[in-house]
Amino acid sequence: MRILVTEPEYFDDEAMEVLSRSGTVVAKRLTYNELSNKISKFDAILVRIETRLDRTMLRKAKKLRVIGSATTGLNHIDVKYALEHGIKVISLHGTHTVPTAEHALALMLSLCRKIPWAHAALLRGEWKRYRFIGTQLSGKTLGIIGFGRIGSQVAKYAESLGMHVIFYDPYVKSGPGKIRSVLLRKLLAESDIITIHAELTKETRNMIGAAEFRAMKRSTFLINTARGEIVDQQALIRALEKREIAGAAEDVFPKEPMEGSSRLRAYARTHGNLIITPHISASADDAVHAAGVEIAEKVCKALPLPNKGNT
Repeated sequence: MRILVTEPEYFDDEAMEVLSRSGTVVAKRLTYNELSNKISKFDAILVRIETRLDRTMLRKAKKLRVIGSATTGLNHIDVKYALEHGIKVISLHGTHTVPTAEHALALMLSLCRKIPWAHAALLRGEWKRYRFIGTQLSGKTLGIIGFGRIGSQVAKYAESLGMHVIFYDPYVKSGPGKIRSVLLRKLLAESDIITIHAELTKETRNMIGAAEFRAMKRSTFLINTARGEIVDQQALIRALEKREIAGAAEDVFPKEPMEGSSRLRAYARTHGNLIITPHISASADDAVHAAGVEIAEKVCKALPLPNKGNT
């Protein structure tokens, strides 16, 4: 059996050792075209978000029996096509909860307290403290869109900071303690900060667009560590330019890696109300290690491979 690991930086020695017990392991970063030429040779493939396994790619994977994605979301994989052709698709549930919630909180604090711009100004030799008067979180209302594992973890952090928490999730009727479930329009109107933790579905694609930005307070900050397609990017830029909202921070984008011509990147270069990070919300060392080992074990369990080690 041959196993391919396409993003080896995320799979440490322990994860590789687990895989090597089940077959020959090839760990190498490949471009889309390189992977297209090689995928037919492998029985299993382990990926993360940067490896795109669309229908065109999977048609060439004649031997492939298992896809292991060390992610929670699977929108980089044509799951329907894979399952229809007898390819098992395995992902993670819960491993990335804490680091993603922590990154959402870090973006929230950085945006509200203007930390990136204060840091950059000091590096330039400036000492203009008045320019960086920020917004404190205590006493503010946090609106959470999507109240699953990550959203509820963010709520715990927010409450510990003295924030009031409301959430919108059509699949969750009530929250713990003082946390209230509200309709989306009420969340948009009342929240000082909105953070998105919903899955990407037909219902959530572009769910935050021009009308939703107009419904927010002009002092609202938006955080997105879920999926880039949930927020209409052009509407976001217009809302920032028109000051319909106070600011935004995004860790996810419709096209990843972000294109050099991205309007969002161009806007962030010249404005002090947008933070962008390269989809690193789950990239904490403990979580990366746990995710790599977990998905390696799941893939080996799914494949009826002989335990002969690496050859």
